[in-house]
Amino acid sequence: MAQAVIAATAAVLLLTACTPHYQPEPAALQDTVDCSTAVGWNTDAPNPALQQKGRVPKGFIPVDAVLCTWSQQVSASTATTAAKAIVTREHLAGDYTAGDYTALLAALAEPSDRAHNVSCLDYAELVPELWLVNAAGKAINVQWPLDGCENSKPDTAKALAGLTVTETTILPGKATPMKAPQ
Repeated sequence: MAQAVIAATAAVLLLTACTPHYQPEPAALQDTVDCSTAVGWNTDAPNPALQQKGRVPKGFIPVDAVLCTWSQQVSASTATTAAKAIVTREHLAGDYTAGDYTALLAALAEPSDRAHNVSCLDYAELVPELWLVNAAGKAINVQWPLDGCENSKPDTAKALAGLTVTETTILPGKATPMKAPQ
């Protein structure tokens, strides 16, 4: 009996590791959207759970989508000393009425791909943080589906492009020290 359980467990583990696709764990509900988790801005967030992304949990119905995009601004006067991080927070409304996020939810439901002997281009993709908010005001930090090279699959960006920006806020970030040219 014990050998059968061990064999079954080994078979499940082997098959799971060989599947070409995977889904992340469901995203944890948060009390609010926190754009400080955007890439490069605040990696020492007081609540590490804010940085944990996941898939859209079953039964979660978004009424708002928030995109947090990180960038750096370098002014001429401080170009050799610091770059200032900026986060742009955009609220996105669905087709014609807030709450129609069908295309976005379908794109986010797509599984991510595992890397299997693929050759990937070496470039950095700064994927914006995507938060969805339900009617109770609870938010989730959503993982974009990824290809085998850990780059975002295009359907999520296409779905986001189909939404309307209803509000934009620029949030100041931390100054990042820069090395002086040698």
